[in-house]
Amino acid sequence: MGHHMSIRVGALALSLCLVFILASHSEPFAQPSSFEDEDCLACHEAYDSGLTPTVHRLASTIDKPVTTVTCVSCHPGADSHFDDPAPGTIGNPLVMEPADVADLCTACHESHPEAQTAGFDPHINLELSCTSCHTVHGTNETLLIDRSGGFCGTCHVAAVNDFRKRSSHPLVEGSVGCLDCHGFTLDSEPDYGHGTNAPCFGCHPQQGGPFLFEHEATASFTPEGDGCVACHAPHGSPNDRLLTQPDDRLCLQCHAAPPGHLTAHGGALTSYACMDCHSETHGSYDNLFLLDPQLGDKLASGPDGCFCHYYR
Repeated sequence: MGHHMSIRVGALALSLCLVFILASHSEPFAQPSSFEDEDCLACHEAYDSGLTPTVHRLASTIDKPVTTVTCVSCHPGADSHFDDPAPGTIGNPLVMEPADVADLCTACHESHPEAQTAGFDPHINLELSCTSCHTVHGTNETLLIDRSGGFCGTCHVAAVNDFRKRSSHPLVEGSVGCLDCHGFTLDSEPDYGHGTNAPCFGCHPQQGGPFLFEHEATASFTPEGDGCVACHAPHGSPNDRLLTQPDDRLCLQCHAAPPGHLTAHGGALTSYACMDCHSETHGSYDNLFLLDPQLGDKLASGPDGCFCHYYR
């Protein structure tokens, strides 16, 4: 009985401890109903004007607001601040702890997939918070402090260096931005946001198919394929066309050279690169082997002066 009693006492103590922690943690976010926006704007004049074009527009400026947003929705602690109007007596998301900022923002906004993996998200481990990238009083649609690749690159240095390689997407030139590919909208695709291939097909629709004969490697929805990144480095590469390996090395990672290429006619076909003949690498409308539709004419007019076999 003594052993069971100790367990119950311990469990009760743990429960009380958790209740105390939760109560203490939630206290800063208590929003008093006795204060209105006008009370805040009497001192912080015109702070509401920057909110007007955004989702944070104050409900007091709208006739029939769908969502009630007030000053104290994002700045908790008005009671203390009215008694002592010093900067430290009001909650400010810019200086609050990351976990507290996440609690404050997710009261209205669904969290990003990364924030749903608390303890594993690299942003949390680096003590970054919502306000590291977003501003409450922003004027753009997503309330980002800066949409440029340079802003993201202050932390993601390795990615920026990739964009300076010989073959790269034109981020440095400003033709594309990080958020064009990294939308952060689905839990299942935290790195790409819209599905592995979808960001690529937005700019490269001709590679998206659908094809009658698919190259399994390019299909991210099959066990055999990793999508575009199976062959292409998305940021930049020292190889042509963002390829992860140069020349035939890329193909030979998955495919062995057919015996006929090595033996027939003295191995004449070994003088051709894989993509000299298999140019429809993303998929083909008419050929199982992804061969160039004009291959026959090209070989017939080539230095060998012949077309080996009809390939269809």
